[in-house]
Amino acid sequence: MLTAYTSLQNAQKVKEYLQKKDLFHPHFLPLKEMGFIYFPIIKKAKIPNAEVINTKFLLPQREKKETIEDILKDKLSKKQFSLLPQSQEIVGNIMILEIPEELKDKEKDIAEAYLALNKNITTIVKKEKMHSGEYRTRKVKILCGKKTKETTHLENGVRIKLHLEKVYFSARSGGERLRISRQVKKGENVLVMFSGAAPFPLVIARGSEAKHIYGVELNPLGHKYAIDNVNLNNLQEKVTVHLGDARKVVPKFRQQFNRIVMPLPKTGEEFLGVALPKVKKGGMIHLYQFLEESNINKHARVIASMCKRLKYPVRIVRKVKCGQFSPGTFRVCFDMKKI
Repeated sequence: MLTAYTSLQNAQKVKEYLQKKDLFHPHFLPLKEMGFIYFPIIKKAKIPNAEVINTKFLLPQREKKETIEDILKDKLSKKQFSLLPQSQEIVGNIMILEIPEELKDKEKDIAEAYLALNKNITTIVKKEKMHSGEYRTRKVKILCGKKTKETTHLENGVRIKLHLEKVYFSARSGGERLRISRQVKKGENVLVMFSGAAPFPLVIARGSEAKHIYGVELNPLGHKYAIDNVNLNNLQEKVTVHLGDARKVVPKFRQQFNRIVMPLPKTGEEFLGVALPKVKKGGMIHLYQFLEESNINKHARVIASMCKRLKYPVRIVRKVKCGQFSPGTFRVCFDMKKI
Protein backbone atom coordinates (compact mmCIF):
# COMPACT_ATOMS: atom_id res chain seq x y z
CA MET A 1 0.00 0.00 0.00
CA LEU A 2 1.64 3.26 -1.17
CA THR A 3 1.54 5.95 1.53
CA ALA A 4 2.97 9.32 2.54
CA TYR A 5 4.36 8.80 6.06
CA THR A 6 4.86 11.78 8.40
CA SER A 7 4.67 12.94 12.02
CA LEU A 8 1.38 14.28 13.37
CA GLN A 9 2.90 17.76 13.71
CA ASN A 10 3.39 17.89 9.91
CA ALA A 11 0.11 16.15 9.10
CA GLN A 12 -1.81 19.28 8.06
CA LYS A 13 0.95 20.54 5.75
CA VAL A 14 1.22 17.14 4.08
CA LYS A 15 -2.54 16.79 3.77
CA GLU A 16 -2.84 20.19 2.07
CA TYR A 17 0.00 19.35 -0.33
CA LEU A 18 -1.60 16.01 -1.28
CA GLN A 19 -4.93 17.73 -1.89
CA LYS A 20 -3.30 20.43 -4.00
CA LYS A 21 -1.48 17.85 -6.15
CA ASP A 22 -4.49 15.49 -6.27
CA LEU A 23 -2.44 12.59 -4.88
CA PHE A 24 -4.92 11.15 -2.37
CA HIS A 25 -6.13 7.60 -3.01
CA PRO A 26 -9.95 7.87 -3.26
CA HIS A 27 -10.71 4.45 -1.76
CA PHE A 28 -8.73 4.50 1.50
CA LEU A 29 -8.54 6.55 4.72
CA PRO A 30 -5.44 7.84 6.59
CA LEU A 31 -4.20 5.80 9.55
CA LYS A 32 -2.68 7.25 12.76
CA GLU A 33 -0.14 5.18 14.71
CA MET A 34 2.31 6.05 17.53
CA GLY A 35 2.52 9.79 16.77
CA PHE A 36 2.72 9.29 13.00
CA ILE A 37 0.19 9.20 10.19
CA TYR A 38 0.00 7.28 6.91
CA PHE A 39 -1.77 9.04 4.02
CA PRO A 40 -2.91 6.75 1.14
CA ILE A 41 -1.59 8.01 -2.22
CA ILE A 42 -2.05 6.96 -5.84
CA LYS A 43 1.55 7.23 -7.08
CA LYS A 44 5.12 7.87 -6.01
CA ALA A 45 6.06 11.53 -5.74
CA LYS A 46 8.40 13.81 -3.84
CA ILE A 47 6.31 15.12 -0.93
CA PRO A 48 7.67 17.85 1.40
CA ASN A 49 7.79 16.85 5.12
CA ALA A 50 6.86 13.23 4.31
CA GLU A 51 8.45 9.94 3.27
CA VAL A 52 6.81 7.85 0.57
CA ILE A 53 6.78 4.18 1.63
CA ASN A 54 5.09 0.94 0.67
CA THR A 55 3.36 -0.47 3.72
CA LYS A 56 2.84 -4.19 4.17
CA PHE A 57 -0.69 -3.55 5.40
CA LEU A 58 -3.81 -1.99 3.90
CA LEU A 59 -5.24 1.24 5.26
CA PRO A 60 -8.95 1.36 6.23
CA GLN A 61 -11.22 1.42 3.21
CA ARG A 62 -13.34 4.50 2.64
CA GLU A 63 -17.04 3.65 2.83
CA LYS A 64 -18.39 3.59 -0.72
CA LYS A 65 -21.41 5.84 -1.16
CA GLU A 66 -24.24 3.93 -2.76
CA THR A 67 -25.59 5.40 -5.99
CA ILE A 68 -28.88 5.20 -7.83
CA GLU A 69 -27.10 2.98 -10.35
CA ASP A 70 -26.05 0.56 -7.59
CA ILE A 71 -29.62 0.14 -6.36
CA LEU A 72 -31.26 -0.12 -9.79
CA LYS A 73 -28.57 -2.04 -11.68
CA ASP A 74 -30.70 -5.21 -11.86
CA LYS A 75 -33.95 -3.34 -12.59
CA LEU A 76 -33.08 -0.85 -15.34
CA SER A 77 -31.31 -1.33 -18.65
CA LYS A 78 -28.54 0.99 -19.84
CA LYS A 79 -31.03 2.74 -22.12
CA GLN A 80 -33.51 3.18 -19.26
CA PHE A 81 -30.78 4.67 -17.06
CA SER A 82 -30.13 7.26 -19.77
CA LEU A 83 -33.77 8.40 -19.50
CA LEU A 84 -33.56 9.18 -15.77
CA PRO A 85 -33.68 12.97 -15.14
CA GLN A 86 -30.34 14.36 -13.94
CA SER A 87 -31.87 16.57 -11.23
CA GLN A 88 -34.85 16.46 -8.92
CA GLU A 89 -36.78 19.18 -7.14
CA ILE A 90 -36.83 18.89 -3.35
CA VAL A 91 -39.45 20.79 -1.37
CA GLY A 92 -38.99 20.33 2.37
CA ASN A 93 -38.79 16.58 2.90
CA ILE A 94 -40.61 15.73 -0.35
CA MET A 95 -38.74 14.85 -3.56
CA ILE A 96 -40.54 15.56 -6.83
CA LEU A 97 -39.56 13.31 -9.73
CA GLU A 98 -40.20 13.72 -13.42
CA ILE A 99 -40.75 10.19 -14.70
CA PRO A 100 -40.61 9.85 -18.51
CA GLU A 101 -43.46 7.86 -20.06
CA GLU A 102 -40.96 5.17 -21.12
CA LEU A 103 -40.18 4.50 -17.42
CA LYS A 104 -43.75 4.53 -16.11
CA ASP A 105 -43.74 0.80 -15.32
CA LYS A 106 -40.51 1.31 -13.32
CA GLU A 107 -41.63 4.41 -11.36
CA LYS A 108 -42.14 2.52 -8.09
CA ASP A 109 -38.65 0.98 -8.22
CA ILE A 110 -37.10 4.36 -9.08
CA ALA A 111 -38.96 6.15 -6.28
CA GLU A 112 -37.98 3.54 -3.67
CA ALA A 113 -34.33 3.83 -4.77
CA TYR A 114 -34.31 7.62 -4.31
CA LEU A 115 -36.02 7.25 -0.94
CA ALA A 116 -33.33 4.78 0.19
CA LEU A 117 -30.54 7.12 -0.92
CA ASN A 118 -31.86 10.31 0.68
CA LYS A 119 -32.19 10.05 4.45
CA ASN A 120 -33.78 13.52 4.81
CA ILE A 121 -36.56 12.68 2.35
CA THR A 122 -39.73 11.05 3.67
CA THR A 123 -41.98 11.17 0.60
CA ILE A 124 -41.40 10.71 -3.13
CA VAL A 125 -43.93 12.07 -5.61
CA LYS A 126 -44.02 12.45 -9.37
CA LYS A 127 -45.36 15.30 -11.44
CA GLU A 128 -48.73 14.44 -12.95
CA LYS A 129 -49.55 17.81 -14.55
CA MET A 130 -47.73 21.07 -15.11
CA HIS A 131 -48.69 24.23 -13.20
CA SER A 132 -52.00 25.37 -14.59
CA GLY A 133 -55.28 27.12 -13.82
CA GLU A 134 -56.01 30.46 -12.22
CA TYR A 135 -53.80 29.72 -9.20
CA ARG A 136 -50.99 27.96 -11.19
CA THR A 137 -51.18 24.85 -9.02
CA ARG A 138 -50.03 21.39 -10.05
CA LYS A 139 -50.95 17.74 -9.54
CA VAL A 140 -48.57 15.19 -8.08
CA LYS A 141 -48.86 11.47 -7.33
CA ILE A 142 -47.33 9.89 -4.21
CA LEU A 143 -45.08 6.99 -5.24
CA CYS A 144 -43.68 5.92 -1.86
CA GLY A 145 -42.95 7.05 1.69
CA LYS A 146 -45.32 9.02 3.92
CA LYS A 147 -48.73 9.71 2.43
CA THR A 148 -48.62 13.49 2.56
CA LYS A 149 -48.30 16.38 0.12
CA GLU A 150 -47.77 19.01 2.81
CA THR A 151 -44.29 19.93 4.01
CA THR A 152 -42.19 22.72 5.50
CA HIS A 153 -39.41 23.95 3.26
CA LEU A 154 -36.28 25.59 4.68
CA GLU A 155 -34.79 28.37 2.55
CA ASN A 156 -32.56 31.37 3.13
CA GLY A 157 -33.22 31.37 6.86
CA VAL A 158 -37.01 31.03 6.71
CA ARG A 159 -39.51 28.19 7.00
CA ILE A 160 -42.22 27.91 4.34
CA LYS A 161 -45.14 25.58 5.05
CA LEU A 162 -47.16 24.57 1.99
CA HIS A 163 -49.16 21.88 0.20
CA LEU A 164 -47.75 20.89 -3.18
CA GLU A 165 -51.16 20.87 -4.87
CA LYS A 166 -52.83 23.79 -3.14
CA VAL A 167 -50.35 26.63 -3.67
CA TYR A 168 -47.76 27.52 -6.29
CA PHE A 169 -44.16 27.15 -5.11
CA SER A 170 -40.82 26.50 -6.81
CA ALA A 171 -37.86 25.50 -4.65
CA ARG A 172 -35.62 26.18 -7.65
CA SER A 173 -36.37 29.90 -7.35
CA GLY A 174 -34.67 30.09 -3.94
CA GLY A 175 -31.55 31.65 -5.38
CA GLU A 176 -33.60 34.27 -7.19
CA ARG A 177 -35.48 35.20 -4.03
CA LEU A 178 -32.13 35.69 -2.30
CA ARG A 179 -30.88 37.83 -5.21
CA ILE A 180 -33.84 40.17 -4.90
CA SER A 181 -33.57 40.40 -1.10
CA ARG A 182 -29.93 41.47 -1.43
CA GLN A 183 -30.97 44.42 -3.60
CA VAL A 184 -33.44 45.77 -1.05
CA LYS A 185 -32.08 48.82 0.75
CA LYS A 186 -32.63 49.89 4.34
CA GLY A 187 -36.03 51.48 4.91
CA GLU A 188 -37.65 50.32 1.67
CA ASN A 189 -41.33 49.51 1.43
CA VAL A 190 -41.74 46.49 -0.84
CA LEU A 191 -44.82 45.07 -2.56
CA VAL A 192 -44.92 41.45 -3.77
CA MET A 193 -47.79 40.79 -6.16
CA PHE A 194 -48.92 37.14 -6.57
CA SER A 195 -47.18 36.32 -3.28
CA GLY A 196 -48.50 32.77 -2.79
CA ALA A 197 -47.43 31.19 0.51
CA ALA A 198 -45.18 34.27 0.97
CA PRO A 199 -41.70 32.96 0.04
CA PHE A 200 -40.62 36.32 -1.46
CA PRO A 201 -41.94 38.46 1.43
CA LEU A 202 -40.39 36.14 4.02
CA VAL A 203 -36.96 35.99 2.39
CA ILE A 204 -36.89 39.75 1.84
CA ALA A 205 -37.95 40.36 5.45
CA ARG A 206 -35.29 38.01 6.81
CA GLY A 207 -32.49 39.01 4.46
CA SER A 208 -32.82 42.81 4.27
CA GLU A 209 -33.46 45.92 6.33
CA ALA A 210 -36.69 46.71 4.50
CA LYS A 211 -39.17 48.80 6.46
CA HIS A 212 -42.17 46.67 5.50
CA ILE A 213 -43.13 44.04 2.92
CA TYR A 214 -46.67 43.65 1.61
CA GLY A 215 -47.98 40.60 -0.25
CA VAL A 216 -51.11 40.22 -2.39
CA GLU A 217 -52.44 36.75 -3.29
CA LEU A 218 -55.58 35.66 -5.14
CA ASN A 219 -55.61 31.99 -4.01
CA PRO A 220 -57.42 31.72 -0.62
CA LEU A 221 -55.45 28.60 0.36
CA GLY A 222 -52.18 30.22 -0.67
CA HIS A 223 -53.11 33.25 1.43
CA LYS A 224 -53.89 31.02 4.44
CA TYR A 225 -50.45 29.42 4.18
CA ALA A 226 -48.91 32.90 3.88
CA ILE A 227 -50.53 34.00 7.16
CA ASP A 228 -49.32 30.79 8.84
CA ASN A 229 -45.80 31.33 7.49
CA VAL A 230 -45.57 34.94 8.64
CA ASN A 231 -46.46 33.73 12.15
CA LEU A 232 -44.21 30.66 11.88
CA ASN A 233 -41.21 32.93 11.21
CA ASN A 234 -42.22 35.63 13.74
CA LEU A 235 -42.26 38.29 11.03
CA GLN A 236 -45.60 39.91 11.86
CA GLU A 237 -43.87 43.27 12.40
CA LYS A 238 -42.35 43.32 8.91
CA VAL A 239 -44.77 41.42 6.66
CA THR A 240 -48.47 42.01 5.89
CA VAL A 241 -50.34 39.81 3.40
CA HIS A 242 -53.62 40.62 1.63
CA LEU A 243 -56.12 38.30 -0.05
CA GLY A 244 -57.60 39.33 -3.37
CA ASP A 245 -57.11 40.19 -7.04
CA ALA A 246 -54.07 42.43 -7.45
CA ARG A 247 -56.05 44.55 -9.93
CA LYS A 248 -58.46 45.47 -7.15
CA VAL A 249 -56.21 45.36 -4.06
CA VAL A 250 -53.11 47.23 -5.28
CA PRO A 251 -54.89 50.47 -6.35
CA LYS A 252 -56.32 50.72 -2.83
CA PHE A 253 -52.87 51.14 -1.28
CA ARG A 254 -52.46 54.82 -0.46
CA GLN A 255 -48.68 54.68 -0.54
CA GLN A 256 -46.16 54.16 -3.31
CA PHE A 257 -43.46 51.50 -3.01
CA ASN A 258 -39.69 51.56 -3.44
CA ARG A 259 -39.81 48.14 -5.06
CA ILE A 260 -42.45 45.85 -6.58
CA VAL A 261 -41.85 42.16 -7.27
CA MET A 262 -44.07 40.47 -9.90
CA PRO A 263 -43.25 36.72 -9.87
CA LEU A 264 -45.96 35.59 -12.33
CA PRO A 265 -44.05 34.57 -15.47
CA LYS A 266 -46.85 33.89 -17.94
CA THR A 267 -49.25 36.80 -17.44
CA GLY A 268 -47.39 39.24 -15.19
CA GLU A 269 -47.10 41.86 -17.94
CA GLU A 270 -50.88 42.26 -17.93
CA PHE A 271 -50.51 43.82 -14.46
CA LEU A 272 -47.95 46.50 -15.39
CA GLY A 273 -50.73 49.07 -15.58
CA VAL A 274 -51.51 48.27 -11.94
CA ALA A 275 -47.92 48.17 -10.71
CA LEU A 276 -46.35 51.17 -12.44
CA PRO A 277 -48.45 53.90 -10.74
CA LYS A 278 -47.59 52.36 -7.36
CA VAL A 279 -43.79 52.38 -7.66
CA LYS A 280 -41.91 55.55 -6.78
CA LYS A 281 -39.86 57.41 -9.35
CA GLY A 282 -36.44 55.80 -9.20
CA GLY A 283 -37.98 52.66 -7.69
CA MET A 284 -37.58 49.14 -9.04
CA ILE A 285 -39.92 46.59 -10.59
CA HIS A 286 -38.87 42.94 -10.96
CA LEU A 287 -40.97 41.43 -13.76
CA TYR A 288 -40.74 37.75 -14.73
CA GLN A 289 -41.40 35.99 -18.01
CA PHE A 290 -40.71 32.65 -19.71
CA LEU A 291 -38.71 33.31 -22.88
CA GLU A 292 -36.54 31.60 -25.44
CA GLU A 293 -32.98 32.84 -25.03
CA SER A 294 -32.96 34.39 -28.51
CA ASN A 295 -36.03 36.51 -27.64
CA ILE A 296 -34.83 38.04 -24.36
CA ASN A 297 -33.39 41.28 -25.77
CA LYS A 298 -36.28 41.75 -28.17
CA HIS A 299 -38.81 41.26 -25.39
CA ALA A 300 -36.99 43.77 -23.18
CA ARG A 301 -37.67 46.40 -25.86
CA VAL A 302 -41.32 45.31 -26.01
CA ILE A 303 -41.68 45.77 -22.23
CA ALA A 304 -39.98 49.18 -22.31
CA SER A 305 -42.36 50.28 -25.11
CA MET A 306 -45.35 48.97 -23.18
CA CYS A 307 -44.38 51.00 -20.09
CA LYS A 308 -43.85 54.11 -22.21
CA ARG A 309 -47.35 53.74 -23.71
CA LEU A 310 -48.69 53.53 -20.16
CA LYS A 311 -46.89 56.87 -19.58
CA TYR A 312 -44.50 55.39 -17.01
CA PRO A 313 -41.15 55.06 -18.78
CA VAL A 314 -38.61 52.60 -17.37
CA ARG A 315 -34.97 51.71 -17.89
CA ILE A 316 -34.23 48.00 -17.91
CA VAL A 317 -31.21 47.76 -15.62
CA ARG A 318 -30.54 44.07 -16.15
CA LYS A 319 -31.97 40.90 -17.68
CA VAL A 320 -31.39 37.86 -15.46
CA LYS A 321 -31.88 34.20 -16.44
CA CYS A 322 -33.07 32.66 -13.18
CA GLY A 323 -34.12 29.14 -14.09
CA GLN A 324 -34.72 26.90 -17.08
CA PHE A 325 -38.34 26.13 -17.95
CA SER A 326 -37.58 23.76 -20.83
CA PRO A 327 -34.72 23.24 -23.32
CA GLY A 328 -33.91 26.68 -24.71
CA THR A 329 -36.59 28.44 -22.63
CA PHE A 330 -35.69 30.33 -19.46
CA ARG A 331 -37.40 32.08 -16.59
CA VAL A 332 -36.15 35.63 -17.02
CA CYS A 333 -36.34 38.56 -14.61
CA PHE A 334 -36.33 42.09 -15.97
CA ASP A 335 -35.01 44.44 -13.28
CA MET A 336 -36.59 47.76 -14.29
CA LYS A 337 -36.11 51.23 -12.87
CA LYS A 338 -38.93 53.78 -13.16
CA ILE A 339 -37.55 57.01 -14.61
